[in-house]
Amino acid sequence: MTDEKVKIMVIDDEPSVLESFKMILKIKDYDVDTFPEGPSALAQLKPNQYQVAFVDLKLPGMDGIQILQRIKEIDPNLEVAIVTAYATEASHANAITLGALEYLRKPFLMEEIYELVERGLRKRRSKQLDKGSSDDQVKIH
Repeated sequence: MTDEKVKIMVIDDEPSVLESFKMILKIKDYDVDTFPEGPSALAQLKPNQYQVAFVDLKLPGMDGIQILQRIKEIDPNLEVAIVTAYATEASHANAITLGALEYLRKPFLMEEIYELVERGLRKRRSKQLDKGSSDDQVKIH
């Protein structure tokens, strides 16, 4: 793995939740950008800018599912975890179907956050390896 710092995006309208994520993720020396709502985060998002995102489900204006869809349009490789205190089976299924890495219920443990970041990074590496091997196959033929 490269020495590049892991960059993580967190979108939540509760300042205390943003601060908690920032403190938890900085312990592992991750680079963290926080946003209070979706549009400001999406306006700054570029492909391959972040490796993992944590997005609150219930946000003013644009909800977490809509943000997930837009993120995947901008950067299909960004691994997104939906975070919510209002879990329902329907929103869980919808989030996973739309490509969410996980559906995390609040309150959460630090270990759950670290495990999700590691799982997201492994999934990204796996996708890159798969892409690399398919590129090699194309070159051989």
